[in-house]
This record gives sequence, structure tokens and C-alpha cells, in this order.
Amino acid sequence: MVEAFSKVSEASKLLLEKGLCPATAVESLGLVGHAMGVDRAYIFENRVSQTYGRFVTDLRYAWAEPPTASPLANPVLRAFSFRDFAPGWVDMLEAGMVVACPTRDAPPMMRDLLERQGTHSILLCPINPSRQQWWGVAVFEDCRQPRAWKPEDVSLLKSLSRAVAASVRHGQMRSSLDQVRNSLRAAVGRTPASGH
Repeated sequence: MVEAFSKVSEASKLLLEKGLCPATAVESLGLVGHAMGVDRAYIFENRVSQTYGRFVTDLRYAWAEPPTASPLANPVLRAFSFRDFAPGWVDMLEAGMVVACPTRDAPPMMRDLLERQGTHSILLCPINPSRQQWWGVAVFEDCRQPRAWKPEDVSLLKSLSRAVAASVRHGQMRSSLDQVRNSLRAAVGRTPASGH
């Protein structure tokens, strides 16, 4: 478990220094997933669908331990309605709680999806850049056995989700600062020159 904590620390540093992007996300998920002995790890991002105006979740980044199949090609995980598949889980995640269970204990529609992916156990943790913002979900899956998730596993996933949240928060702050900077430049460009 010491190695797993070390890998979470390494992943957190990577995310904070380089930001959340495909390369850092996959490397971070791989570092922690491999150390925890899981088969797949994901990061989902929440959004409101422009087409239907409802809450959906998109699979943004994924890592899979070979020979486990990557979930990136699964079209179900794009504009995925968590509320349709697992309404109780959405309530827990929105409240900042972790969801951990073997596939057999998942809600029926979610259980069917997980079984089709070969998942035996799942551990989900919300990603919250602020208290008011549930940005997404970090997920670990065991595809070999129905794992009883230990408190240390939950603690590791919480640490990784906090690092992702901090990286998202930093990215949002940088974006806001860029907008302010661009607005100031535009305002200065429109100011008439002084005659002094």
C-alpha cells in the first residue's frame, strides 16, 4: 500500500504541475491504477446536454491494464446518463460520497452495463473543484474478482480525485484570468489617447 500512496503523490504532483490533459490524466490514472492492482481507471466529466438540456456525463480519460479492453471505444459512455443507470449513485456522488460495490450489488441497469464490460467491482469518487461544483467522477474497476474495497483503496481514490479537482480548479482560474486580461487589453485599446 506504501507504493500506492507514493504513486498517488506522484500523480497529484504531475496533475498540479502540468494540468489536466489527456497525457497527464492517462499517466496519473495508470500510476495509481497499476499500484492498486485494478484493471481500469477513468475520469468522467459532467455537463448539461445542449440537445436535451439534461445532465449527462462523458468519459474523458481512461487507462486499462493490458490485456483489459479500454472503455474509450464504448459509445454508451459518451453523453452517459448516470441518473438513468444509477439514480441512487448520482445522489451519493452529488453529496460528496464515494460509491464502492461489487457489480452484483449495482442498480439493475448499471449492473447490466458493468457486466457487459467485464467489471466485477467498481469504486467511484466525486471530483469537486469547489463545494458548489460537482465536476465529475474518478472510477476504478476490478475485472478479475468481486473486490471488497478497503478503506485504504477509498482513501487513495479520494486523494486522486482531490488532485484532479485541484487541477481543474487551477485550469478554471487560469481561464478566468485570461478572460480578465483580454478584457483589459480590449478596454485599453478602446481608450482614446491622452493629449498630455
